[in-house]
Parts: sequence; structure tokens; C-alpha cells
Amino acid sequence: MIRGKLCRLRAIEAADVNSYHSWINDEDTNQWRGLHHPQSQEACAKWIELQRTQRPEVLSLAVEAADGVLVGLIGLSEICARSRRAEIWIYLGSKPHWNQGIGEDAVRAFCNYAFEQMNLFRVSLECNPEYTNVVKCYEKVGFVREGILRKAYYRHGEFRDTCIMGLLRDEFSRGEL
Repeated sequence: MIRGKLCRLRAIEAADVNSYHSWINDEDTNQWRGLHHPQSQEACAKWIELQRTQRPEVLSLAVEAADGVLVGLIGLSEICARSRRAEIWIYLGSKPHWNQGIGEDAVRAFCNYAFEQMNLFRVSLECNPEYTNVVKCYEKVGFVREGILRKAYYRHGEFRDTCIMGLLRDEFSRGEL
């Protein structure tokens, strides 16, 4: 269990598939993500099971609000023990829990875990620079904009830029954890 101020991060359970299935098929929760086709319950169950599988290059967790409600998923991918780096991602699907600081808290708690327990040195990510709330969230945690991949993905009828952000262990402030 990884605890933040507003949330806790726990292992993903098979029962989480129902929430994930409703989120991944909701247009609002996917508006800033890449192309995602409608997903069946079975496909979602396979994805959840894959996230639950122990692999050295991936760590995926569930995000619960303080009230115990599952609100999203968070993970590290491309974990490289030799270079002590990984890529972070977060998906908050519970719309009633948006804009409450839970995403920032989850990212901060997970980065703290990555640096203090996993001994990582660098955590990076890619995000849509037009999604200013997400960019601000990452900046509050300490991520720095490192560059833009011009016209790197196609969404809503046009090619869009991708913002590359990174956070180094010695730049990270645990905040109020």
C-alpha cells in the first residue's frame, strides 16, 4: 500500500474490471488520450489481468480516493533498473473525483515510492500540452518540460504535439506526504 494525502495506491484486483470497462468506454474520460476503440468487458478483463501480472519492466496500481472508492489507475512502464528510469502514466476515470487534487497526490506518492523504494533516478512522461490541467499537475509535482515532439500523434482529425516531461530524484519534493 502506498499512501498519499488524498489517496492510496494499491494492487489492481480482478474486480476493478467493471470500473475500468465503464471508464474506457466513456467519451469524456478518453478525450485527451490517444485512439481508443470501444472495449468489451472481456477485453478489459484481459487488460486488467495483464496489469496484475508481475513483470520487471512494469508496475501498475489502482488509485483509491480517501473514501475507498476506486478512481483510477497509475503505473510505471519501461522500468530500466540499469539506468534507474521509468515512464509514469495515470488514468483517472471517476469523473466525480476529477479536479480534487487526487491525480497530483497519486503522482506525488508514486514518484516518492519510485525514488525512495525502487531507487529510480529519473521518471518521465509524455502528455498532450493542450491538456493544461494535466501539465500543471505534473509541474506541481516537480516535472520539467523537456521538449515537444511535433505532430507526434493523431487525434480529433489532426496531428498534435506531445510534451515530454521529466523529473529527477534530486529535483523531487515530497510535498506533504
